[in-house]
Amino acid sequence: MESQKEPLSEEALIRDDEVFLRMNLAERLQHILLVISFTTLVLTGLPLLFYELKIFKSIFGSARAFQLRGFLHRAAAVILIVDSLWHVGYVAFTRRGRQNLKDLLPRRKDVRDAVQQFGYNLGLTRFLHRRGIGKKFFARRPFWLFEKEPEYGRYNFIEKLEYLSVVWGSFIMILSGFFMWNLELSLRLFPLWVHDIFVIVHGYEAMLAFLAIIIWHMYNVHLNPEVFPMSKVWLNGKITGRELRTLHPLEYRRILEERRKALEPESPTWS
Repeated sequence: MESQKEPLSEEALIRDDEVFLRMNLAERLQHILLVISFTTLVLTGLPLLFYELKIFKSIFGSARAFQLRGFLHRAAAVILIVDSLWHVGYVAFTRRGRQNLKDLLPRRKDVRDAVQQFGYNLGLTRFLHRRGIGKKFFARRPFWLFEKEPEYGRYNFIEKLEYLSVVWGSFIMILSGFFMWNLELSLRLFPLWVHDIFVIVHGYEAMLAFLAIIIWHMYNVHLNPEVFPMSKVWLNGKITGRELRTLHPLEYRRILEERRKALEPESPTWS
């Protein structure tokens, strides 16, 4: 009688130091172009909104400096447009791009994850439960205790929101910026008040994007204790087995299950 083999452990199937590809070269280049264009647009665009500040007057006070600012702003806009078209083509015509988009689309679980993450961070329901308040309610509905953080797959709800924000923000900025750049065309097609709306929307969307990047995105990829001092995924595209297990446990378990099934002996077929 043959002895049955012991199933392999998680550590044997996925080592902590095993490297997985999270962003390929094309995706990293698209991200780097976005970083370059966005940073340049902010540095050359926001000073125009706050030109009355002394620091911006001193930097862009001369006609040559102001003209250079405009040139750099438009050059960065062209890079953003090219990068956006590249990304659209990548998503439409590559299998990996389509899969990434599918994984990034919001689902009902993301709403549940957001509520759970907020409740876990707040800790109010756990505090009430320890004080004996609402025990019957929490016994029937343990989810609302928020005893642990939600588990994420390839992308969490924050990453999905950031991606959709970039898509929507880029569309708004490119559309409004195009008509601001082509003033005569804008006034031929629309009344003056519509052009004024383009100017207002362009400015406020720029400030919103700047604050979102500085406050939210920079924390998640740089200051978050799990990745501090910086996640290097956007540079080398790699994530280790340990990081995968910690940050994306559902994806980790999916890969684990696929490997276990691949090692299972095939059932004999009887003719």
